[in-house]
Amino acid sequence: MKIEKILIGWAERDITPDRPVNLYGQFHPRISEYVKDPITVTALAIGTERDYVVMVSCDICSIKKEVCKICREKIKKALPEIDTLKVVFNATHTHTAPTTVEGDYPPEPEGVMTPPEYAEFFTDRVTEAVVEAWNKREKTGVSWAYGHAVVAHNRRAVYFDDISKRPGYQSKVGLIVDGTSKMYGNTNDVNFSHIEGYTDHSLETLFTWDKNGNLTGVVINLACPSQETEGTSYVSADFWHEIRTEVRKRCGEGLYVLPQCSSAGDQSPHRLLYGKAEDRMLQLRGTDMRQEIGRRVGVIIEELIPYAKKDIRTDLPFKHIAETIPLKKRLVTEDELRMVKEEMAEIENRQPANHREELTKFKGLLRCRSVVKKYEEQKNQPFSEEEIHIVRLGDIAFTTNRFELFLDYGLRIKARSPFIQTFIVQLAGEGPYLSTERAVAGRGYSAVIYDNDIGPEGGQQLVEETVKILKEIYEEKENVY
Repeated sequence: MKIEKILIGWAERDITPDRPVNLYGQFHPRISEYVKDPITVTALAIGTERDYVVMVSCDICSIKKEVCKICREKIKKALPEIDTLKVVFNATHTHTAPTTVEGDYPPEPEGVMTPPEYAEFFTDRVTEAVVEAWNKREKTGVSWAYGHAVVAHNRRAVYFDDISKRPGYQSKVGLIVDGTSKMYGNTNDVNFSHIEGYTDHSLETLFTWDKNGNLTGVVINLACPSQETEGTSYVSADFWHEIRTEVRKRCGEGLYVLPQCSSAGDQSPHRLLYGKAEDRMLQLRGTDMRQEIGRRVGVIIEELIPYAKKDIRTDLPFKHIAETIPLKKRLVTEDELRMVKEEMAEIENRQPANHREELTKFKGLLRCRSVVKKYEEQKNQPFSEEEIHIVRLGDIAFTTNRFELFLDYGLRIKARSPFIQTFIVQLAGEGPYLSTERAVAGRGYSAVIYDNDIGPEGGQQLVEETVKILKEIYEEKENVY
């Protein structure tokens, strides 16, 4: 592998809609009432004269396949010389950004920006950011650092009993199937046992510097979706707005900040434990949790900068591999199909009493029909072709996947990676959950057949293929070019 001069270019664009939109991320539609803070797209073009990656981070819930395709087509038209497979998109997973494709919710009311209208605006702005970042590339330097900031918590509570069998339990037919586990379950419960999984407070950072040693931008990779205020009816980047604000206040107003969500399918900023103590401290500080998250991350970034500046690299081995790998689907069992059909019949026979119930019926039927479709397709298509990216930048590496990837999978990759730091980038695509064996056994939202395209076996295949490529590119001999 050649050691070459590193080229870097940055750009940012505002992707805030100028009209009300349908916000994506809940079972029911929410029409935005106002803009709380801007949502943005940030692009970083980084590589050498011979190889490169363009990282594009977007303050939206997920990158739909159709939208990714449109972005790449527009980028190719604007930059014929670029290989659009080298352009990698990721979402911060805010639940207060616009819907980008039709069909996930009923049609929007009159006067509301439709998903195709927003998608056209969004893809134009993404293209502008990529073009600017690409054209601004110049030979500068990079460095990396590692720290910790408490942002995420595992959001799945586990009980000694199956809560779906408790007297008076009300299931959400077609939406949520609880068991011994429950997302955001009550921990003040006589049968509460434990929190299901680990929490990762790692802060993986990549800094970029100009020729004079001035900081120009930072990639911040943390294992938490941007969902502190997820159920509201305003447009917002959620806690990434506060992180950007705090980092720029401490480190430079013109600084580019590119967010990445590491494996965090079972993580959330919401607290299942210590809520009263945390709320008291917020009250004493006169702040809210989004601002507190911004402070926590901003403090660490500021602390890391002097150390990162000690080891700025301008010549590095670089390699970007884009692969399509087959992952085994989570197959719908006969029992699951029977359950789904029973739930679908129950939903179809409902007579909604109000508009909210009509919307719940719409989403329930949508989820049931998706499972039936999976069952019909799985006999002939037991595997799903998945795009992943592996990028080597000196002693660190980036790996991508399209899922809301449960933390365990990311930890398996990081633990076995030969690199000093390995940045896992989830939601580089549409983002169904990819849950673990223990989560599937416990059920609960995010771990049942409604929520998964790929099963635990496929998740481990993703780990093995990723680690294999990481080791291959790490072991390539370095030669000065």
